[in-house]
Amino acid sequence: MSDSDGKKTLGLRGGARPGNVKQSFSHGRTKSVVVETKRKRVVIPKPGAGRGGSSAMPVGDPSRRPAGITDVEMARRLKAVQLAKAREAEDNAKRAAEEKEREESRTRRRAEMELKEREQREAEERAKAKVEEAERKKREAEVAAERAAAVPAEKKPSTAAPRTANFGRPAPAATPRKSDRERDQRQNRGKGPTDSRRSGKLTLGQATGGAGNRHRSMASMKRKQ
Repeated sequence: MSDSDGKKTLGLRGGARPGNVKQSFSHGRTKSVVVETKRKRVVIPKPGAGRGGSSAMPVGDPSRRPAGITDVEMARRLKAVQLAKAREAEDNAKRAAEEKEREESRTRRRAEMELKEREQREAEERAKAKVEEAERKKREAEVAAERAAAVPAEKKPSTAAPRTANFGRPAPAATPRKSDRERDQRQNRGKGPTDSRRSGKLTLGQATGGAGNRHRSMASMKRKQ
């Protein structure tokens, strides 16, 4: 092999026997290296050897137990795994409880906020209704005042005290007129005083006649009034 062949890597020649190998370097340098190869020894078990050696297998699953681990170490590791799982389950339960508590707290705060907002809204509505009622009453009073001012003064009812009738008092006696008095005097003179002097007694006709005359005079006075 010459330098013109270029760089080459290590290689094996021949079968399982030792051989020389040239190693090429930069700048055209080469070096001979002795390489010895070994074939892998393949062991074929004899028939029946597998059945006879089955009784010598250790207790436990060799695929789950590492090599060189004793039973005490294995028990300690299993206990540690169990404790870790129990701690993990406890942590999960604790986290779930905390999350549930936080959710309940959020729900409670949300309900309190909604209640506060509802109460505030109701208070604002009540205040608004009260203001509107006051404004309505004020407008009604203003309209009533304008209507009262528009009524003419002559149509307003008189405020003078009414005259009261004189109930319960006796009516004044009627004063006889002058003409009635003169007529009565003439009738009395026409009769003359001789009758009363002549008899000396008052007869029934005279008494009733005098009463009738008085009655007629009173009736005539009432008619003339």
